[in-house]
Amino acid sequence: MMDGTGTFSQSLQRARGTIRTAFRDDSLQVLFHSGSAKALLPRNHAPANEVVLVNTAGGITGGDVFTYQSGADASNVTVTTQAAERAYRSSGNEAARLDVKLTAKNGARLHWLPQETILFDRSRLARRIDVDIDQDSECLILESLVFGRHAMGETLNSCSFTDRWRIHRDGRLVHAEALRLERDIDRCLFNSAAADAAQMMAVAVYVGPRATQIHADMTAALDNVVSRAALSTWNGRAVMRMLARDTMVGKQDMKHFLTALSGVQVPRVWQ
Repeated sequence: MMDGTGTFSQSLQRARGTIRTAFRDDSLQVLFHSGSAKALLPRNHAPANEVVLVNTAGGITGGDVFTYQSGADASNVTVTTQAAERAYRSSGNEAARLDVKLTAKNGARLHWLPQETILFDRSRLARRIDVDIDQDSECLILESLVFGRHAMGETLNSCSFTDRWRIHRDGRLVHAEALRLERDIDRCLFNSAAADAAQMMAVAVYVGPRATQIHADMTAALDNVVSRAALSTWNGRAVMRMLARDTMVGKQDMKHFLTALSGVQVPRVWQ
């Protein structure tokens, strides 16, 4: 009421977004998006179909929920994001949720290559990535984190971030990742046994029948990167971990790294 006697909701508006895409024999079968999430399929002459995810809310904060699903059946698909995802400061204790579900079968190649996620001070984000592939298919999962807006002089002192990955092959768990950053993390990030004062970290996991070739490509690529990086390969998978003291250097190293991998398409939006 104009006289001030009315009652108003104290709840804040939250963003919701869902995207589902599916390809069969390199042809689009499903394209669904709703809420604050949009999927673009730019035309290109590359061998892989490219799906570009767009968060029209401009970022993600406490209470927001985004769900991304992509499937590839005898198809070559690369999924990326239009821009870096920004996890903004949360006004409450509720974390934002970002759930990713990927499936590949019948010799498909499904590569999840989003641009970096920037953690703002006092942000709260819970991310989950679930991948299911069959024996003849492959996946490459690459995720990178930036610890604060360094160009703005921001220091990441406190946040809540959890990251859970599960990759299944023919129904069997073959790889799991878990990361948790909480509360006063600035000292942890500067610790030599943790991020060692890095501004950015990245993890890439490949699972598939070309593990030997990908391992050789990764090894050659790491010889030419500036950032600290290490590679492990076992049981049909390859894992690369990287720490960069400078975010822009880290991004350039990731581009160089992807370019060196045979059969992997660097998304055009990364340019």
